[in-house]
Amino acid sequence: MPSVIFRHLFGETAKTWLIITAVLVFLTLGIGLSRFIGDAAAGEVPVNTVATLAALSVVSNLDIVMPISVLLAIMLVVGRLCRDNEMAALMAGGVGLGVIYRPFLTLAAMIALFAGTMSIVVAPHAQREMNRLGAQTAANAVQSVTPGRFASFDNGRVSFYAASRDDQKQLHNVFVRVVQPQEGPDRQTIVTAKTARQSINKQHAVTLVLSDGWRYEGVPGQADYRIIHFDKHGVRLSPPSAVKDDDYDAKSTLTLMRSDDGKAISKWQTRISVPLSIFILALIALPIGRVPPRAGRYGRVIVGILFFVVYLNFVRLSGQAIQSGLLPPVIGEWWVHIVVLAIAIVLIARENGWPRRPKRKVAA
Repeated sequence: MPSVIFRHLFGETAKTWLIITAVLVFLTLGIGLSRFIGDAAAGEVPVNTVATLAALSVVSNLDIVMPISVLLAIMLVVGRLCRDNEMAALMAGGVGLGVIYRPFLTLAAMIALFAGTMSIVVAPHAQREMNRLGAQTAANAVQSVTPGRFASFDNGRVSFYAASRDDQKQLHNVFVRVVQPQEGPDRQTIVTAKTARQSINKQHAVTLVLSDGWRYEGVPGQADYRIIHFDKHGVRLSPPSAVKDDDYDAKSTLTLMRSDDGKAISKWQTRISVPLSIFILALIALPIGRVPPRAGRYGRVIVGILFFVVYLNFVRLSGQAIQSGLLPPVIGEWWVHIVVLAIAIVLIARENGWPRRPKRKVAA
């Protein structure tokens, strides 16, 4: 009997989880595609990297998709059991919570192992790959622009326009505007040229080599403009490197654990929190997912989502507190998991009839 119950609940929960995960991944992929398609249309990323960047962004968001999918899958299955009176029949037949929990926790452990691998190992690699594509994008910045349309680079610091491009990828009738931030009004450099070609060094820094043009340099509103005519002139369009040394998302978990920096500690604790939260949410899904027999199976879903949002926000707030030094790393994000685990244990105990009320004696 327990084996039949295990197979039935495990199979139903696994199918429900797969459907929910597929929907959430599809939505995440759609959001990523819309974002990177917009970037490609603006000339900020090459068109052929859009699908890859969207897929990598899905990997980075699995730390949210996996826990919420496990919680919702178990809650929906428990809601169906309650609606169809199967939960009451199981309890009346002497089936304890241990037998009912076993398939849920087994599936949660398998998903937690997978999600932990993705969060701890695969996600940093995916971020490094996105950084590599970012560097490649910077290196191909000029090739990605559409002739006849303005494009911006380096967070809007550089504006670029070219009327046309020939078969040798040489640009014609080029306009470049570079803003140099400084105290007071920003200094601007405006360059016009008949032709331009791209040059890339080993650090992926992009330089436009312009020919036969004019350079205007000064502060708007002031008369001390410098005007220079040139035969050849180089303009840097991108920073030397697209990969920053302080990009903790791209660093391996082992490297972060060896660091004493608060941001590094917060980052590796957040990665480990993913499998922990999956297991804890699986524990708490059954007591908060139980509904009256005649109620709908979706009655408690909103409660579960709100609970997950609060849980996730407290984990992230704890990570920020570590970074700012308000919370010692020993306490870190662990206190949130301990509190939620304690809530789960209390709710499970109540489901099991604890604390039991003493029976009143009947007066003679």
